[in-house]
Amino acid sequence: IVDDQGDPDTAAAIANELVNNKDVLGVIGHYSSDVSLAASKVYEAGQLAMMSPTSTAVKISDAGDYIFRTAPSDRLATATLARYVRNTLKQSKAAVFYTSDSTYSNSVKSEFTTELLTSGGQVVIDFDITAAGFSAGRAVQSAKEAGAEVIMLALTTATADTALQIISVNQGELPMVGGDGLYNPKILDVGRANAEGLTVAVHWHILSHERAPFVKDSRQLWGGDVSWRTAMAYDAATTFANAIAQGGQTRQGIVEALSATGFSAEGATDTVRFLP
Repeated sequence: IVDDQGDPDTAAAIANELVNNKDVLGVIGHYSSDVSLAASKVYEAGQLAMMSPTSTAVKISDAGDYIFRTAPSDRLATATLARYVRNTLKQSKAAVFYTSDSTYSNSVKSEFTTELLTSGGQVVIDFDITAAGFSAGRAVQSAKEAGAEVIMLALTTATADTALQIISVNQGELPMVGGDGLYNPKILDVGRANAEGLTVAVHWHILSHERAPFVKDSRQLWGGDVSWRTAMAYDAATTFANAIAQGGQTRQGIVEALSATGFSAEGATDTVRFLP
């Protein structure tokens, strides 16, 4: 178990050490998309399989032949949110809040904008929260003046405090949607009534699988409910185990097993298969 501290440079240095350690057959990680992309270059060059349970940026799909993930890309999540905005909320004009220094945030913003446009809506204004002089209050007011009917929070776990400022200023006036980065207890603990109704797209939820053995076992082990991140990490671990069983205990054999047409593994509650 290695701590990359959520830092791309640290992750790349760690990746280099793992590539050089021939006892390492594969890597489950990393957490954020920026960190995964930085490390993936090293794993790809060193021909060591990496499987991220939680990195969802679309760019990772093109990171290389040795790079896998068990969470779907942002394209699927944002398409679901765009349909929700159009078909359930019956709205068409959105304001997007994002952070330009995050690959994940840029990915969610871009994909949501495209998906909303495809379904007959539009993003009427967007706000980079890292811009000099950014004010949650002024931004929300500007969004309303621009005709926005929905607020889309394409923000990260690390920018939860800014998300909470926006949620507080909005006071439930405009409906809000967000990516999986907002699946965070802090949003409800601090946001309270203002956060009620915030709709977030995640890749797995325990209430959809209450009869599954994984849910029973995880509750017994952890003494509470696990999140989508735990389920996707479990999927990565059991998938690697399956690949080792099929490909033997060599790095290349494992990658060939994972890449084989028809490869599958039984995950937490669903079968894991990789797209080309």
